[in-house]
Amino acid sequence: MTTKPQQAGLTSEEDIASYLISTPEFFDRFAEVLSSIQLPSPHGGRAVSLQERQVAILREKIKGLEATIVEMMGYGTENAQIIQKAHDWTAAMLKERNAAALPGVLAMQLQKLFDVPQVYLRLWELEASYAGLPEVQLAHPDNQPHIATLEKPYCGPRGSVEGLQKLAGAEADLSAVQSIAILPLRAGRHPAARLTFGYLLLTSPDMHRFSPAMGVELLVRLADLASAAMQRLLPLATLERLEQQAQAAEKAEQAEQAEQNARAEPADPAGKTVPAAAQAPESRD
Repeated sequence: MTTKPQQAGLTSEEDIASYLISTPEFFDRFAEVLSSIQLPSPHGGRAVSLQERQVAILREKIKGLEATIVEMMGYGTENAQIIQKAHDWTAAMLKERNAAALPGVLAMQLQKLFDVPQVYLRLWELEASYAGLPEVQLAHPDNQPHIATLEKPYCGPRGSVEGLQKLAGAEADLSAVQSIAILPLRAGRHPAARLTFGYLLLTSPDMHRFSPAMGVELLVRLADLASAAMQRLLPLATLERLEQQAQAAEKAEQAEQAEQNARAEPADPAGKTVPAAAQAPESRD
């Protein structure tokens, strides 16, 4: 049964709008209404038909969608460029057969490919034969505890000049630096068995280049790649010890999980553990 406007009790604009939305057959009965409706144009004072207004609205929506697509394409292009840079950086480190030259290749290619004004690489705990490397000699011992506490790369203001000078080295010119990123280098595949053995310091005179608001996902990936490359310089005994510690930590976790599962399963009167799936359901009256 069709409800007429006078029967619907339309007393307000909201009632009329609701009636028209819920009664689409109204426009079947009064098709001439659609062609005669005049609406104000969003681009001027003149009146336009309903169809023209709908076309204008669709055009605005299309413009918005086009802008979104262009923005997404820009992000896609930027991501592709970052992936290519990371690929080229990794390839350069893999091609270097001289382990002693690897730190220099890492820092130089990172600076070149990612357009970083200054890159400082500092290392410690390396094999004794690499103790003479500049990256080892310029590493200040006071920095090691601080770097070890970084759970993820730091990205933000440069901080105190004294602290930054220790990170970069006494000979580094840091007068123009406004923002920095610190990437800790670690070995070991388990969180409970990791060794922090160096860091990368990236500096820029642009205060927005390394902003706290930016994500650190890329920096995390770069730190992982640099850590993997620099592990070639660690003593074999150190790597073996970290692997043994990782295996021990995993066994301890498995034993703890098994104990928790055993405590969660009740025992029957005979002293045997009854799996939860085998327990009889409670009877209900």
